[in-house]
Amino acid sequence: MSGTGVFKVLGFMTGTSLDGIDMAVLETDGEQRLTFGPWAERPMPDTVRAVLQATVKAALSWPRGTPEPEIFNEARKVITDYHFSSAQGFLAEQGLSFSDFDLLGVHGQTVLHERPKAGVPGRTVQLFDGQAFADMTGVRVVSDFRINDVAAGGEGAPLAPVYHRALVAQAVLGLPVVVVNLGGVANITVIDEAGDISAMDTGPANGLMDQWVQKHGRGHYDAGGAWAAHGTADPALVAAYLSHPYFSASAPKSLDRYDFTLAGVDGLGFEDGLATLCEFTLESLLLAIRMSGVAPKAVVLAGGGRQNAYLVNRLRTKLDLRTQLYLSEDLGWRGGAIEAEAFAYMAVRSLRSMPISFPATTGVPQPLTGGRLNIPSAR
Repeated sequence: MSGTGVFKVLGFMTGTSLDGIDMAVLETDGEQRLTFGPWAERPMPDTVRAVLQATVKAALSWPRGTPEPEIFNEARKVITDYHFSSAQGFLAEQGLSFSDFDLLGVHGQTVLHERPKAGVPGRTVQLFDGQAFADMTGVRVVSDFRINDVAAGGEGAPLAPVYHRALVAQAVLGLPVVVVNLGGVANITVIDEAGDISAMDTGPANGLMDQWVQKHGRGHYDAGGAWAAHGTADPALVAAYLSHPYFSASAPKSLDRYDFTLAGVDGLGFEDGLATLCEFTLESLLLAIRMSGVAPKAVVLAGGGRQNAYLVNRLRTKLDLRTQLYLSEDLGWRGGAIEAEAFAYMAVRSLRSMPISFPATTGVPQPLTGGRLNIPSAR
């Protein structure tokens, strides 16, 4: 350990956008002690992405109660090897080695997430081979962070709120604060005036917009929201998206990236489609903030969507004038590293049997720890 009760951890995150891997070094006690080391983003090779895209397709048509699709095993090996090669390169650049770490915290690749409903338990799959990774690296690995929560009747997401609270406390922001993660799906963490946390997924963030760009053969995403900025949103189509029952459901609640489709904008031109999807992201986010019941003094944007300048500017015009809007970098946070840091932080909490999900963040009946510890096999 790096100090009394402090662990040096390498955290990993691969999101549903399948654009790459984030890695971040964090020294933490799983509470308020946060010391930040180097971090990096690495693009996902097309070969890895192709396997995962095929795996997601198989997962979406996987009937409950039947054996998992065969491709899952191939994907586990591919994603685990990708983590290992990415980490090797990152650590070599930083003059570090796996032996410098007490623990590795790995989210794994989400290929399916179904929220519980009408007496049917949720189902979530994050593919990764934690034991193989522990054996490859010689370091203890915590993975499978969502399984306990779902098994106990929780949504399984979002999990980062416990880390967001630690970041906000360190930044000494006036409460209440809303932290927004703009990934494939958007979610918010609400820290109220008492410092208590609640959370929910708010709707699509980058997911639908990225799919639209890819469908039209224009690359992987709309850089800076430049194409959306040249389009005109269709208010009727935005309203149609927002009529989905999810948006009237009470929190906590969670989404899969594929719970919404492009069908609602199929008749639009490229730029108008992007503008409409961007407005859907914006309006669903604002709806969730209103639903939270707080008037935030600050809203902090993290995740890849914070780089969509058009979306950020639209949000700025819509927020209450008394609410300060920050990009994560404005507070000295590493916007691209926050989720990797979060799973490093939660790995320590898991090791210490501390809760990572709570009734007001995932709907779990009581605060619950999570994560599966994998110990390297004797060599």
